[in-house]
Amino acid sequence: MNRRNFLKASAVSTAAFATTTLNAKESLSDEELKAISPTSLEAEFSVTENGNLEINKNQRLAFSRCFGCFDTCGVRVRIDNKTNSVLKVCGNPYSPATQDKPMDLNTPVKEAFLKLSAKNDEGLTTRATVCGRGNAVLDAINDPHRVTKCLKRVGKRGEKKWKTISYEQLVKEVCEGGDLFNEGYVEGLKDIRNLETIANKNYPDFGSKANQLFVSANSEQAARWSFMTRFAHSIWGTVNIGCKDAYCGHQQVAGCGMGSFDGTSEMALPSIDYEECKFAIFIGTNPGLSGVSLNAVGRRLAKAKQRDDFKYVVVDPILRSLTNEPTKTNGEWIPVKSGTDTAFIFALLNYIINNRLYFKNYLKTPSQEAANKIGQKNFTNATYLVVKEKSHPLYNKFLTADKLGIGSSEEKVVVDEKTNNYVSSSSKSLAKLYVDDFIILNDGTKVKVVSAFSLLKKRVNEQTLESYSKYCNIPVSKIIQVAKEFTSHGQKVGIETNTGCNASDGSHFAYATTILNSLVGAHNAKGGLHHMGGVGFASMYDTSKEPLYNLMAFEHAHTSGFPAERSGDYEQSYEYKQKVAKGIDPYPANEAWTTTYTQENSGEALIAHANGSPFNFKAWISWSTNPLYNCSGLKPQVIESIKDVKKLPLFIAIDPYINETNIYADYIIPDTVQYEEWANARMWGSEYIADVACVPVVEPKTMKNEKNQHVCMEQFLIDVSKNLKLSGLGENAAKDKYGNFIDIHTPEDYYIRLFANVAHTNEVLPNPTKEDLIYSSVHRVLPLLNSKLKDNEVGPTAFMLTRGGRYEDFGQRYEGEFLTSAIRMDTQFQIYNEGLASKKDSYHGEYFDGQPIFDVDRFWDGTRLDELYDKKEYPFSFSTFKSQLRSPYSVVLPRIVALTPTNFIQMNIEDARLLGLINGDTARVISVQGRFIEGIIQADNTVARYTIVIPTGYGHSAFGVDDTYIDGKVIKGIKQRAGGVSVNEFNIIDPSRKGASLYRDKIFGCTARHGVPVKIAKI
Repeated sequence: MNRRNFLKASAVSTAAFATTTLNAKESLSDEELKAISPTSLEAEFSVTENGNLEINKNQRLAFSRCFGCFDTCGVRVRIDNKTNSVLKVCGNPYSPATQDKPMDLNTPVKEAFLKLSAKNDEGLTTRATVCGRGNAVLDAINDPHRVTKCLKRVGKRGEKKWKTISYEQLVKEVCEGGDLFNEGYVEGLKDIRNLETIANKNYPDFGSKANQLFVSANSEQAARWSFMTRFAHSIWGTVNIGCKDAYCGHQQVAGCGMGSFDGTSEMALPSIDYEECKFAIFIGTNPGLSGVSLNAVGRRLAKAKQRDDFKYVVVDPILRSLTNEPTKTNGEWIPVKSGTDTAFIFALLNYIINNRLYFKNYLKTPSQEAANKIGQKNFTNATYLVVKEKSHPLYNKFLTADKLGIGSSEEKVVVDEKTNNYVSSSSKSLAKLYVDDFIILNDGTKVKVVSAFSLLKKRVNEQTLESYSKYCNIPVSKIIQVAKEFTSHGQKVGIETNTGCNASDGSHFAYATTILNSLVGAHNAKGGLHHMGGVGFASMYDTSKEPLYNLMAFEHAHTSGFPAERSGDYEQSYEYKQKVAKGIDPYPANEAWTTTYTQENSGEALIAHANGSPFNFKAWISWSTNPLYNCSGLKPQVIESIKDVKKLPLFIAIDPYINETNIYADYIIPDTVQYEEWANARMWGSEYIADVACVPVVEPKTMKNEKNQHVCMEQFLIDVSKNLKLSGLGENAAKDKYGNFIDIHTPEDYYIRLFANVAHTNEVLPNPTKEDLIYSSVHRVLPLLNSKLKDNEVGPTAFMLTRGGRYEDFGQRYEGEFLTSAIRMDTQFQIYNEGLASKKDSYHGEYFDGQPIFDVDRFWDGTRLDELYDKKEYPFSFSTFKSQLRSPYSVVLPRIVALTPTNFIQMNIEDARLLGLINGDTARVISVQGRFIEGIIQADNTVARYTIVIPTGYGHSAFGVDDTYIDGKVIKGIKQRAGGVSVNEFNIIDPSRKGASLYRDKIFGCTARHGVPVKIAKI
């Protein structure tokens, strides 16, 4: 609707509403409704006087999955039967991501729709909704710049010139190779897929030539990601697979994992139990705006805010929506300087520990049995003794009970609180929190031992409360106020974070927040924290014991070698061993290694390619990913190595759109979008064990191949596998539970079996009714189910699709003062992480500390940023954030672009005044390495002092921004899509690393983007 029509409709609507109110009519005629809302759609269904449901004959309803962001909510879709087009999207009443009290799966579809009706008493309370992005995302289907045919570049990479080719020609060319662009011979996939020949003899530990295929993919699409990794890792045999997680928010997830599990290879991201919480701290996130479904969380937070006994603070560089309202007193924004969040958390730890405000008896429980005795569901290792004798083999590890003859090597040692004796950690009694002593072991060795909690107290007192306050620019009085409030409500409190603290110490920050939650026993407590957001049924079973179909039952490719991004044990590398053999100090490593755990960092893989170390990639398959736009600091470091056909001979992209990365591709294969896909995914933020499942509810827009199959990512990988005669796709690609082979020639061959597995996991789902099938439109796909599944498997699988997925109903939310076992994470929470203490830094060769550290920002070699860059010259810290509607992909949604046409350089009004800047000025933000971005100033009191904040998702140079040429014809660019500035390209890199580099997190190697020094100047 344009502005003129909007105003006209508003005037008509106001007049009509006044008339109908005066007349007090129960219902309006069609003419009156049309007058009120002239552009509204026909109703999806109606309820007759006798309470019967009637579906609009011009439309059909189907359940599907939204992919307007990475939450992947379950939705219901309205489809025009004549045009086969999506008219509108609403929430799925069964889905926990769009409904805080989802309907039971046993509720018939017809009854579920009736409950949504305004004539039903539950019509408003059961209303299933989607957010603004979910309402707009249907426009992506018909985007004028959408790729629907196979494209081959014409001219040089990046010139935006293409020609259409047949799908069969594309598959042949990428597999066979040849002089494809009159630029010289290009090896095809058939030649690159060599598992025997070492890719680079100077780096034999990085594996075979097959590893010179790099695959970047969208890990948030769950089942589709699994399909891609099935091909890349298990069928092809490359170890070089990348995704966006490690340049998005993985360091927070992995950091929370260190506080929840021993070691560095687990993930956790706790969420607030809004229903009973008394006080919550949101730091580096706003509720529902980053990673956890706004649909569900928004409602739950709104209800919590109506309670007088609920308070919360949001600690963030910028005041975002959902933080507070002028009329409310239960929400508060605490501005923090970007990149200093760890200082704030350490300040809270300092005050709480020094004033003994923690839950003492909970922390004193050394075992689950001891925790049970005091009525707790989990425990910590706060009382475990750590050996602090440098000469002892157990230095920085827990003292084991066998060293004292009081237990096994698996048990640790604690000091009994009552007897003061050393006892095994399996003790059922409380143990001492504070221990700092010498002990004589069975072999006569005298060693120093310190309890994990004593070490924590020493750690948080390495600086004063005042110094932490000065660093994060939060007053001491405010820190004390928050600490007291946080410890005044028992276990009904919690801290939640996500992606907004991606500084170089982001992993330390997340680990520290988990410990802070542990100090008050908030984990799994009623009103505390739950840990089950985004767990699906598809991850609940062992893939070797799938209930019906073992989809991984084929001869897997032999993979070998370290990933090019250098994640793994550096001391097992060829470089390390060669240095030792030559008597050379093996530290520092020649390149930065991640010796802990990283989430397949696409950015670091491309850095390795740009440096040619250990090799250049021979081919790159990019599916639904855009690292050159999204990864901070990456593009200027790698772009020339991507454009150079000698360094990267073959670049294949699979995507619905031409983005900032695949604009340099040689070939683009069209892919399906939401509502056209076969998909199964977890829903981020769902407390239930839940999967959203969907089949294509409209016919895909992508071209068809000669076999009349729609082209998409899965079909391409299937046909490449068949062309190269690889196991795992095509004939005999998997097995059923009886050992019989099944073929996978189309996407549905795979996904229907996956659906069947989910439907038959644990308790088998029932059969749907005929009405269920019709009202959900699943009857349209029933013939396919019958052709792929055994008779007894069809019913439960169809039932799941009639509900749009499978969602566990865990019944009562609480068991006494704790969350029900279905959403608890029963584990030992870590005050000291022994696994972390066993990993080494690849520069200094020193072991990491087993506890979080507060430190200034440093590069890989330990150099402080403030030693290289004068704070007086670069006085501001940089920060980014996600807005409610804009994301890197929502640029193709015209309604979103119209609502949010540009972003701004946001800063505190006092900082702006000192520099002579006012709202509307054009300014330049300059990084320490000379790169800059230019934008419009927005100065007010909603930004922390000394911080520059710019939202992401703007400043595109692709996605149809400029003219694109296909077969010599121009598709005109849409200039509105270029609105605002792109923040990632100008961000900081690490000058202590050789060649191309990224600025990274200290422990997990994730790309850091917050807290970096910048300056600003008016243009």
